[in-house]
Amino acid sequence: MITTTQLFKNFGKVTLAMVAAFTFTACSEDDDDMMDDDPMTMSYNYAFSSSYSGTHPNDFSAMMEVEEIDNSSCKITVTLMNTLDGETYMIHAHDAADPNTTPNNTPYNESPNADVFVQMAAGNGGDVTVSQTANMSYEEITSSYEAFFVVHDPTQQISTTDLTTYLVVGAFAR
Repeated sequence: MITTTQLFKNFGKVTLAMVAAFTFTACSEDDDDMMDDDPMTMSYNYAFSSSYSGTHPNDFSAMMEVEEIDNSSCKITVTLMNTLDGETYMIHAHDAADPNTTPNNTPYNESPNADVFVQMAAGNGGDVTVSQTANMSYEEITSSYEAFFVVHDPTQQISTTDLTTYLVVGAFAR
């Protein structure tokens, strides 16, 4: 028969083993921090502009990915699909504006915002990708930045006022 002393001696060993197991398998605060450190990303697709008038094939499209870098910057990557080989595409952000304050009454500043996104991409007959670090937070770019995303037709003269020359035009990061 097991005595009370033996029972408590074994109970103490079992309790000690259980406490040790829970101590070594419990989540630490470091695990929570790792989840918070994952950068946020968001992708946006842009179709060929319905107002476009030109000779560029209409199977062209663009995709934008915004990736968080830190609290004050993010990486913007744009992929152009079905580009023309040997042509240079102008891609950029135009800040939204009151048309009454712009020279040609456009709803955007006609100068691109180089702090957010201004790139040129060399077409290769397929897909091309360009990236830029924006001096704005991921949160700001994806929720409060008011701007237009534009891809100009490389076969026409650049115009900041003629929407029929834009292969893609849409809300930036929306």
